[in-house]
Amino acid sequence: MPAESATDALAMLRSAHDHLLRPAHVGVLVPWGNTMVETELPRLGLDHVVFHYARLVPAHRYRDADDFLAEIAAAVPDTLQQFARLTLAGALVACTSTGFLNPDAYQNTAVVDAFDALQILLRDLAASTIVLATPYPARHTQIQAARLQEAGFDVAGHASLDLALLDDFTAVAPERITALVHSIDVRQRTRADAVVLSCTAWPTIDAIALVQQELGIPVVSSNLALAYSAVRFARAAET
Repeated sequence: MPAESATDALAMLRSAHDHLLRPAHVGVLVPWGNTMVETELPRLGLDHVVFHYARLVPAHRYRDADDFLAEIAAAVPDTLQQFARLTLAGALVACTSTGFLNPDAYQNTAVVDAFDALQILLRDLAASTIVLATPYPARHTQIQAARLQEAGFDVAGHASLDLALLDDFTAVAPERITALVHSIDVRQRTRADAVVLSCTAWPTIDAIALVQQELGIPVVSSNLALAYSAVRFARAAET
């Protein structure tokens, strides 16, 4: 997509938000060790969205990442009860990995998870071909790429920092994220309509601006996608 025709995902979020008529309340279920969701969502300036947070605490402190994520996903229905006395426009699960690794875990609950939110935002951006960058283990990045392909997106290329899933992702600098995107073959990047920075636990807001300026195509992150879904909840509540 030529740079001049690219849609700025942040600008689209703010435009949708600015059309809200009144404040809306949205619940956010955050994995217990994740500090970035509550750091990044307020930076997006969504004055008409009031976020209420609850922690997803696994029943056991597994060392195996897959078991840990399964426990996080299993905690969703009970954790939602913390919002039982609130009038919410909607509820979000602030974890991307549970969405593509445990897609059926909370299928019967009225939530949108970060993996769903990414797809919603990409479709509204009319982005059909993407490149994917993650901090995840390479195996999990490959699984996510396959799941996105199954959902109808052409994943032209992907790259990962190959960090262990229980590592602390918060210290990843924007420049390191930019370098990760540039590690994807240039022929794959030039095919893409958008860049996806997956994971709610690494800091992406500053990286979004850097990558979008350099590549001239929309850049979306898991936290940006959560914010967009929160605004969609708010707009739906007004109808």
